[in-house]
Amino acid sequence: MDNCIFCKIIAGEIPSFTVYENDYVVVFMSLENHPMIVPKKHFKDVFELDDTYASEIMKTAVYIANATKSATQCEGVNLSQANGTVAGQDVFHFHLHIKPRWKNDGVELKWNTETIDEKDRELLCSKIKKSLIGD
Repeated sequence: MDNCIFCKIIAGEIPSFTVYENDYVVVFMSLENHPMIVPKKHFKDVFELDDTYASEIMKTAVYIANATKSATQCEGVNLSQANGTVAGQDVFHFHLHIKPRWKNDGVELKWNTETIDEKDRELLCSKIKKSLIGD
């Protein structure tokens, strides 16, 4: 992808502070100073990931989350990832943020946590099951 900033970082065209790298992913520091896991192959979002890259990303997330917690002495970690403009995605190359957290750090991740009617949950569960790939 010619105009993808993450592809340019992976290609070495733009400098970065690289934390970790293997055959599938590179982890570099975001401009906000936390690690981000980025697949070396260009995938626009989670919907394009294949099983190999999805697995490598998650294994790397565990590894980097543990290292981040140890290095920063944070009290917790958020794994944050967005797909599509409506979800807040602003760089259209899959990436997973590893965000260290401390009590009263001012970061808010909120959505409606109201309990939904059981029949509505059962209906959506059924629809999702019917849409599962390979089933």
